[in-house]
Amino acid sequence: MADFSSLPPAELVRQLGKPEGAVGVDVARRMNALNARINEAVYDRLDLAAGMRVLEIGFGNGRLLPSLMRRADDLNYVGVDVSPTMVKEAQQFNAALVAEGRAAFHLADAERLPVADASFDRILAVNVIYFWRDPTRPLAEIRRALKSDGVSVIAASAPEIATLTPNLRPEFGFHLRDDRALVAMHEAAGFTRVEVDVLTERVARPDGDPAPVRVYVVVARR
Repeated sequence: MADFSSLPPAELVRQLGKPEGAVGVDVARRMNALNARINEAVYDRLDLAAGMRVLEIGFGNGRLLPSLMRRADDLNYVGVDVSPTMVKEAQQFNAALVAEGRAAFHLADAERLPVADASFDRILAVNVIYFWRDPTRPLAEIRRALKSDGVSVIAASAPEIATLTPNLRPEFGFHLRDDRALVAMHEAAGFTRVEVDVLTERVARPDGDPAPVRVYVVVARR
């Protein structure tokens, strides 16, 4: 396993946003453990039904995808990520789903989604929005890709997490926003119905003791 304590702050944040190489593989594995409960909460709010098309932005290593695919029959999944390392990891782990034509993974940026207008029933992004300096364009792309009755679900920790992990700062490319800012950004992107649910996660302090941190789950409809 990589020694993250030895990484400079900017490099740590860069690996969180775009995991690459051996360090990136280890980052993704650790993020699976941290994100698993949040992902399940997001899956709950997707309200999936048989035959839906689902787009995920920032799928990481793809290890959590099987849990999503069990939520409904005949789901069709497309994932986009900015990391070639993660695309390769996800394709290898989900090779059976790829071979069946039920899942596809693409190297792409959220500001330029390689998908047609109104082509997805559900879109999700977990702990990704921090790396969007101006989220309005990616959110507008998400809205463009959603069907008229589609739903977007985005999850992100509240700004208080920075008190536990001081490296998560804008100068390193990590942008934390409160719930009001997240709602305003969705509305600026054209979403007309935006709701925020609040979860509580426990995150380790620098001394190792756990501390509660709020997680916003933003559910938006066109």
